[in-house]
Amino acid sequence: MATTREFIVMAAWHLFEREDLRRKFLEGDEPARLALLEEILRLEPVLGALYRRTERELKLEGEGGTTTIPAGTLVKVDVRATNTNSVAAGRCPFQLDTDRNVLASKASASLMSFGDGPHRCPGASVALRESAIFLERLLRVPNVHLVRLPKVGWNPLISSYELRGALIAR
Repeated sequence: MATTREFIVMAAWHLFEREDLRRKFLEGDEPARLALLEEILRLEPVLGALYRRTERELKLEGEGGTTTIPAGTLVKVDVRATNTNSVAAGRCPFQLDTDRNVLASKASASLMSFGDGPHRCPGASVALRESAIFLERLLRVPNVHLVRLPKVGWNPLISSYELRGALIAR
């Protein structure tokens, strides 16, 4: 899928630029590689916004009082803001932390990057494993390196980055 392709390029970019991440990824077992990829995905979600309709009236309590959202209202969930919320992500939510543990909650390690509940991406585990397998094989190629950084574009429809033109060589 297009979102998996975008994520593979983003993850490769991180792993090519940071030797410590690359080493940890290649030296780790499958759960460690998947955890590292989920942490990258938490910080760099391919889909930046999810849209959902409320099934029932919601009352949200905040500093400014109570806000009521009627049933059937289209709500935009800002995935990037959710994923970098310190209550959800923990300490230093804007930093890539390979030892971050959000699994103590009911959330996945990538938080809202694959959505949640009945609308959670059904291919989430396949996408992560596919990315891990591809990246492990790619990064084990002797002398493989990033020659040209990708150009970052933007898809406003899904609040998504689009990465084009990256070039690798060995």
